[in-house]
Amino acid sequence: MTNQRVDTARQYHESTKLTYINLRNKPPLYKSYPGLPTVELPVDGLALDAPTLPAVAGEISGPGATLDLQRLAQLLYYSAGVIRKARVRDAGEVHYRAAASAGALYPTEAYVVCDGMDGLAAGVYHFSPDNFRLTRLQAGDYRLALAEGAGNDEGVAQAPATIVFTSVFWRSSWKYRSRGYRYCFWDNGTVAGNLLTAASALGLESRLVMGFVDERVDRLVGADGQQEAAICLVPIGNDTPATSNNPDAPAVGPDLQRYALQFPGQVDYPDVREAHAAGRLTTAADAGEWKGALERPRSAGGSDSFSLEHPDPDTLDGWGLERVITSRGSTRRYRRESLDGGRFNALLDYSTRGMSADFLGGDGDSLLDVYLIVNAVEGLPAGAYYLEAGRRRLELLREGDFREEAGHLVFEQALGADASAVAFILTDLERVLERFGNRGYRAAQVEAGIVGSRLYLSAYSLGFGASGITFYDDEVVEFFYPHSQGKEVMFVVTLGKTAEENRVRPFRSRVAVKLDALARGAGQD
Repeated sequence: MTNQRVDTARQYHESTKLTYINLRNKPPLYKSYPGLPTVELPVDGLALDAPTLPAVAGEISGPGATLDLQRLAQLLYYSAGVIRKARVRDAGEVHYRAAASAGALYPTEAYVVCDGMDGLAAGVYHFSPDNFRLTRLQAGDYRLALAEGAGNDEGVAQAPATIVFTSVFWRSSWKYRSRGYRYCFWDNGTVAGNLLTAASALGLESRLVMGFVDERVDRLVGADGQQEAAICLVPIGNDTPATSNNPDAPAVGPDLQRYALQFPGQVDYPDVREAHAAGRLTTAADAGEWKGALERPRSAGGSDSFSLEHPDPDTLDGWGLERVITSRGSTRRYRRESLDGGRFNALLDYSTRGMSADFLGGDGDSLLDVYLIVNAVEGLPAGAYYLEAGRRRLELLREGDFREEAGHLVFEQALGADASAVAFILTDLERVLERFGNRGYRAAQVEAGIVGSRLYLSAYSLGFGASGITFYDDEVVEFFYPHSQGKEVMFVVTLGKTAEENRVRPFRSRVAVKLDALARGAGQD
């Protein structure tokens, strides 16, 4: 290299420019398939009359319902649909979706693999949230092919339909770069959480499946496995066993290749590609062997513990599920007021009762641990807590006023300091990876997103606000140390009473002021 070869200086200067997000290469929020046959989903009869808390916990009782086109439309609407629209001055129309999404970027796509039902032939379909229709990608009953790819999963074979959720990685990485890969799982989790809750409300069995042959499922729905890849499956119902099968799903044909996602100006993040490739399963045997619960130790419980006693949900005068989902939106500012203790306990109790998944056992099993900073909840001293979900108790780890610390831990945002409580969802990542391999990282992140969805829905049903929020990873673990030793943060949700002026409040914690001063050279004495 000589002094006259000036490309190095130019490239360095270009790569270190500070600028706002490049709006010119922002990926579109919706996929489209011009020319392929479509089915209009029914827009009448979408009402969902069900209490929120029992639906969140999967406890709706009664005779099992049959999945038909009307109920399928409800499931898609309340999980991945556009629930309302608004126009922003100088920016245009904004679409608000049923589930929360980091930065409202919505990397999740939904597909339906189903048997025939009245008004919908057997096939593989893509759900279009913007126009509320299904586009047929493959004709025929592919449920056995999907079940075989999922390690010969009986639940998938017997379900009249399975929802396949994928992630379009660039939609999230466009803004959040490599960290956006995490957010894809969170967003898959919040959408899947809404779907599981809506299925419960309709009396339909549902279950999360994350063990499957990636290439096989990707090919089936027309994803390339690079720009877009399958993340999880949710079989719905169990009353229509597949008795016939198409041959293995063919490679994406010429018609679908035309619709493969391409993003001009996309930035490549090799660590995202490598992380996803490392978690792929390649054979049905791999998928079958991957499944099973993780045995992990449980806390013995501390001396300062508080029971999650709460009133019966029927007496809490909470919002029904339809109102919760159609009214939901992330809180931007909280009032510094106390939450009713009984309602807060109900929120935690119903949001953390476990779920049915191929990587979990029964009885409320989970890959996750929930820690809290409680700032203002009636009946609870302010302090740091660990939630013993199995025993339905809160263990007090350290008493004190930690509002400033909470604001700092959530990336210097007022939401943490002003919230009545902040829920930090952690996992023992080394144990998860040891049991499940790299695929376990996906499972822990998606389950955290589902718990986040349940906290959202439960909070709004009880008159509280909620907001998922980013965080300083190691500082969170350090704050709850030594109880949190060896764990990693997956997701964080703030909880409290939404302020009348629901706008972001400028904030800088005392913790940040001190750290900035030390970084500038203070403390030399």
